[in-house]
Amino acid sequence: MKPEKLLSLIAVASGILCLLSSIGLLPMVAYAQETAIDIEGKVYTFEEKDHYEYSVSESSKPASPTTANGNFAIAGDLCSDGLKDGIPSYSVSGNSVSLIYAYKDVLLNADGESWHLIEDKTKAVAGITLDSNIKKGALILQTSKDGQNWLNDIKQTNIFADTPNQNQPFYSANSVQLTNGCYYRLIIAYETGRKVGQNQILFVKRDEIEYKKTAEVYEFYLHSATKATNDNTKTKSLGSVVNSGKDNGYSGSNALDIKDPHYGWQIGEFFVSGYTRDTKDDDGTPVFLKTLGDQIVLWFNLKQDIDALNGDSILSINEDTNGYDQHFQTAKTNMGRGTLIIRYTDEKGIKHDPEIYTNYLAANATTSADTVVRLFEEGDYEVALDYEIKKTPRKVGSIEVVPEYTNYRIFFTFKVRNGNCMVYPFDVVNGAELTDEAITPNGFRLDMAKSRYLNIDVTRSVITMGANGYVEDVRFNRPAKDGDQYTDEGIYTFSVKNLYTGESITKKIYVGDTGYMRALSLNKMTVSDLNYQVSQGGMIEDDGTITMPLPTEPETAEPENEEPASTADNETKADDTSTVESSENKDDSTEVEKTSEDNTEKGYSILPIALGGLLAAGGAGAVVATRIKKKE
Repeated sequence: MKPEKLLSLIAVASGILCLLSSIGLLPMVAYAQETAIDIEGKVYTFEEKDHYEYSVSESSKPASPTTANGNFAIAGDLCSDGLKDGIPSYSVSGNSVSLIYAYKDVLLNADGESWHLIEDKTKAVAGITLDSNIKKGALILQTSKDGQNWLNDIKQTNIFADTPNQNQPFYSANSVQLTNGCYYRLIIAYETGRKVGQNQILFVKRDEIEYKKTAEVYEFYLHSATKATNDNTKTKSLGSVVNSGKDNGYSGSNALDIKDPHYGWQIGEFFVSGYTRDTKDDDGTPVFLKTLGDQIVLWFNLKQDIDALNGDSILSINEDTNGYDQHFQTAKTNMGRGTLIIRYTDEKGIKHDPEIYTNYLAANATTSADTVVRLFEEGDYEVALDYEIKKTPRKVGSIEVVPEYTNYRIFFTFKVRNGNCMVYPFDVVNGAELTDEAITPNGFRLDMAKSRYLNIDVTRSVITMGANGYVEDVRFNRPAKDGDQYTDEGIYTFSVKNLYTGESITKKIYVGDTGYMRALSLNKMTVSDLNYQVSQGGMIEDDGTITMPLPTEPETAEPENEEPASTADNETKADDTSTVESSENKDDSTEVEKTSEDNTEKGYSILPIALGGLLAAGGAGAVVATRIKKKE
């Protein structure tokens, strides 16, 4: 399959995915890594003496592989989202997008009777003046914030001869452009000719050549999928301007005095929003703390008309065509009208290559409007805005007489940190998140959830048999970092501390596959507590539960059977006539009672005596009754 058709198919597939996501048939993850989407443009043709004035030409047709010399595509993590001001618009999930104009050497090496490239010795393309003749093809890339005022980012000539075959990116859209949204226009201009016949003047034969000029024009709009907002009431201004001298890599740091053309006014202001709290590091560097949902954004507010600074027409921002930055050690280049440089240092202390945005004041800032510079995650940042001011106090008509130039610099540093104090353990096999005091037979890894600046210490202990049962023996205690894995059996206790908030947490994870370890995890108890349960007869089951023995009930004594008490039947008969008692019998009864009391005091049982007394009394009563009856 031809590359052009492949790019087209990819573009169609990307569009379908975006459409399905937008109507809810797919989750909103339609961005495909390094998607390449063809950009449809227009092809304009002109007469030989024209200067590619496509804006006033009516002869245009869609650019296609059959009419254009190459195929233009944009590549990146992007998705089509319709039209903006009548041109294709693309939402970008990422920090950059590459522009590719792929072509072969068909026109360069075609024979004379076919359309082939010839050298165009002019320098103008649609009102744009080039630095050299077009020759065999020119490439011009323009950018705009509003689609009306265009800046020339790239102007290249003789491109088809210098690079006969091209399929590599020639430009990358930067994060500043994407965050704020940017219009792009690509112009490819070249002249071709072909032999259509031959004529002869006298003895000289001359080929008849047909000429035409062609301009391919592609326009589109790119913007970030993440929209920066400035609705946070907390904002903090950063940086101040210094006079850095002239042509010394912006390395000076002279204070502004009253004779300085920059004295008493500001070019603009940098400020940060979207943070929860700000503090300072030990060296005084501002630190911005972010929590869940925070979006830390650096903004720039341009306060001046760069063509009439401080309202004075003799002061303007100059195009620094041969500038460099000594601090960041950048190469000499055309820095345009103001250059913004940002360098990031990660948690390991590694300084990354600086991001350089040339022509920043002209291209990316609007007077009195807050312009997004960039969204920031955790890290250390250095920011510089280098610009050159031209003063033209002397003019003869339109001619500037000995203009004066001075370099200025706004430089500052800041840090971004997560304000949370969390670290998450995940099972190394199934990836499940483990809660505090959970157990896993596989081991776990630590995930700091992009909080790279937390202090984490991990202690590992193992269970061993001691003289009085199992004991917990510490094997190591050391710092940990994001991504560390722990698979050896043991009890892992890790503590996390945020140095900027002072907050700390502690978690415990068990790694093992024994009933004892499961019991510690399931019952959330210490080794000494579990040993005590075992000493009381507890049995540890395989699943970690503890079974205690049933309690024994105390024995209770049954009461002895008592002799039934004597009834009144053993006493004197209820007959009124038998109530007379003899004094003798009465004396005997008294003596029995006295004896019973004496025996009780001495500890003797009175039961036999009482029974004997009752029997004697009964017999005496019978005798008395007999006597009374005889007397009557």
